[in-house]
Amino acid sequence: MKRFFSISVFLLIICLVNAQTNNGKQQTILIRLFNSYNVTSVNFLPVSGDYSIYADSVRLFEADKISFITVSLSGDSVLVQTPAYQKKSRSVRFVPQSSLSSFKLKSIQPDYKVRTYDDELQISAQSKTLRIINKADIEKYVAGVVQWEVGLNNPQEFNKVKTIVCRTYALGNWRRHEDEGFQLCDEVHCQVFKGKTFSQNIQNAAFETAEYILVDDSARIITAAFFSNCGGQTMNSEDVWSKSVSSLRSVNDTFCLHKTNAVWEKKIPKDLWLDYIQTKYGFPVRDSVLVKRVLSYNQPRRQVYLMNDNYFIPLKFVREDMKLKSTFFTIKEEGDNVVFCGKGFGHGVGLCQEGAMRMAEKGYSYTKIINYYYANIHLIRFSQLDFFKID
Repeated sequence: MKRFFSISVFLLIICLVNAQTNNGKQQTILIRLFNSYNVTSVNFLPVSGDYSIYADSVRLFEADKISFITVSLSGDSVLVQTPAYQKKSRSVRFVPQSSLSSFKLKSIQPDYKVRTYDDELQISAQSKTLRIINKADIEKYVAGVVQWEVGLNNPQEFNKVKTIVCRTYALGNWRRHEDEGFQLCDEVHCQVFKGKTFSQNIQNAAFETAEYILVDDSARIITAAFFSNCGGQTMNSEDVWSKSVSSLRSVNDTFCLHKTNAVWEKKIPKDLWLDYIQTKYGFPVRDSVLVKRVLSYNQPRRQVYLMNDNYFIPLKFVREDMKLKSTFFTIKEEGDNVVFCGKGFGHGVGLCQEGAMRMAEKGYSYTKIINYYYANIHLIRFSQLDFFKID
C-alpha cells in the first residue's frame, strides 16, 4: 500500500486550523458578523470570563461582566468608549482570558437584537461601516450554525449529521472571503450564524464529532450540499449545477414524505404562465396540441426539463422565475389559472434535512444517514487528512 500525501490538502490544513501545535492551540475560524449591514455603532458586554481590550495592539484595560463598552465608527477610525474612558484607534480587539469566555454584542446603528458569541471579537473601520469579526473555535462556530440553520429540538443523531455537514461545508468554502481578510460571513451566502448555541445537545454533537468532515476517494473535501425536503427523490448535481459530482447522486427517499415541507401548491394566472414560456423560450402558445403539454404536466420522477424536444425549458429556471419551492411539480389547468402541485422544498441536491430528521427519529445512526444521502464518501478527521491513504 502506497502512502499518499496530498500537497493541496496539506496546505489547506495548515491555513485552515492555524497549524495544530503541541501546546493544544485551539483551531479557529474568522467569521464576519453583520456582513451585509452598514453597522456604525455596537455595544460590547462580557457574559462569562474576562476580556483584555487592545487598540492597535496596545493593551488598554480589562473588561469584566459589568463593563459596558461602545465602539463607534469615527471617520476612518473606531472610537472605544466607556463611562470613564475613550480612545480612538484604527482597530480594537476584545481578547478572551479563557476558552469559556463569551460576550453579548448589540448593534446600535442600525438597531438589531442582542446576540451572544464565544471567544474573540475584532472591530475595525472599513469605508462607511464597522468591520466586525468573530474569531472563534471552529467547533463552537459549527454548533452555532446548526442551531441557526435547523433549530434546537431535533434528534441527537441528526444534530451529529448536521455538525459534520456544516463543518464540511465551512472547510470546503474556506477561501470564499480570503481576499477580504476572513474565512466566512454569517449569512446564507456561507452559513447562517447569529451567535453561539445554548443547547447542550448541539454542543455535545459538535464535540462528539469534532474535526470529522466528509471527503471523496481522492481526499478532497466534498460539496456538502443540503436543503429542506426532496419530496421523495434527491437530484444529481449536474441536473442543477451543470457539474457531475460523485458524492451528489440522486436517491429515492421515502423518509421525508410526511414532513412539513413535503407538499405545496401555488396558483398563478394561466395568461401569465403562457406569456412567460412564450417570451422566454419562444414556446408556440397558439399551438393547441403543444399548449396542452404545458397546461397539463406530470412528473412522477424528477426531470430536468419541462419540455426537452424542440423547446428546452429548464425546470430550475421555472422554479426561480415562478418563485416555486422546488422543481418537483405537476401542472394542472383550473379555469383561468394553472396550479403547480409540488413536492419538497429546496434545490434537491445532497442531504434532505427533513428526511434525515425522520431517519434519526427511527433510530438510524448518523453514519448511516450520511451514507444514505452522500455517495462515495469517507468520514475523516480534518487534522489527519494528509495521512489519507490510497492503494
